[in-house]
Amino acid sequence: MIETPRLTLIPLNLDQLRLHIADKHRLEATLGLKKGHREAVEPVLSIITHFTIPRLQNPVFDPLYHTLWLAIDREKQQFVAEAKFKGEPDETGTVEIGYGTYPTVQRKGYMTEMVGGLISWAGQQPGVLRIVADTNAENVASQKVLEKNGFRLFDQIEDMLWWEYNIS
Repeated sequence: MIETPRLTLIPLNLDQLRLHIADKHRLEATLGLKKGHREAVEPVLSIITHFTIPRLQNPVFDPLYHTLWLAIDREKQQFVAEAKFKGEPDETGTVEIGYGTYPTVQRKGYMTEMVGGLISWAGQQPGVLRIVADTNAENVASQKVLEKNGFRLFDQIEDMLWWEYNIS
């Protein structure tokens, strides 16, 4: 669990991930939260089903680098955003992050705050030297999240921009 000024970030365990994709509000009920705007939709649903759950079932993988992290607004007692690392650090010490805010709660700074919390956590983990993320060239909001957290643009492949944050 990670605490930021407004959010609590929780990594979902296998049972919680199954609740996340099975029913719209069973996960909230299990955690004592209010119903909100969380919904498992594509492509996240397929990622959870085909990659995340199988990796959490395999003890070779570190679950914190493979699970979905959800952000809870402590005041509202609701989920507001989600993110995930795309695996453990590679041989260069790099981890990749992906993230999203629920449409009804966008433009409130949740994603910037969540990414900042995950950067802080990753920077304390052994072997993590760099965090990368990609954004679509047209997704200005996602680019601003990265810029506000100190990422810098380092590559572009067609319509995908690649960003990096170096752990100092």
